[in-house]
Amino acid sequence: MGNEIDRTARIVDSTVGSTEIREYVTVHDSDIGDECQIYERTSIKKCSIGDTIDINAGCYIENAEIGDHVQIGPNCSIVGVTHELSEDGMTFQNDIFERIILHHGVFIGAGAVVGPGVEIGERTVLSAGSTVVDDVGSEKIVLGSPGTARCRSTRLDD
Repeated sequence: MGNEIDRTARIVDSTVGSTEIREYVTVHDSDIGDECQIYERTSIKKCSIGDTIDINAGCYIENAEIGDHVQIGPNCSIVGVTHELSEDGMTFQNDIFERIILHHGVFIGAGAVVGPGVEIGERTVLSAGSTVVDDVGSEKIVLGSPGTARCRSTRLDD
């Protein structure tokens, strides 16, 4: 796979390996490895993305470290940014960055949400529509919203 970046994509202050980037993708302040496919209308900011990654259409990913061989379904939100809430409310535009880590072989189903500061272990599956706000160990299946981890009965290959 060569570097195939659609003319409508916007890449700013980032490095991109031998990767395919489709229509209307934005990448800011990020490093993207080799053999990745990033599909339409995805936004990536402040991320480190490994090799052999599929990020499906309509995803928003900010402040995340993504290991190799990870698949992310369409319309997912993986956002490592939050705001402090006090008795007086939230301070406008006072972002707090809490890095998200997705280890090797993670699979994230369509429409899933991963909250700030969450770490997902190797070969874990987050089901479609799940919401994950706590760390999840390796080789688990997470179902529901809020997500509940279950032990995996079989092991997935790369």
